[in-house]
Amino acid sequence: MKKKNDTGELHLFKGKMTEKSCTSEKTSICKMMDKAESEKNIFTCKDEDTAREKCAEIGRDVCGVCVSNLYASYK
Repeated sequence: MKKKNDTGELHLFKGKMTEKSCTSEKTSICKMMDKAESEKNIFTCKDEDTAREKCAEIGRDVCGVCVSNLYASYK
């Protein structure tokens, strides 16, 4: 999760985790933030369950579109 410079809103980024590293995509899940717009990381390299818990703890500052992706069950 990254904090956007101009708004302070928090956005989630999909990533790829390996045993040794974690990399995130260039654009947030909602497509409203680029990594270059980041003020700082709030958390990194978490699985979906942990990310859901952290987003719930943080609350309304998290982008609703991004967080809704953690609950989607598209099939």
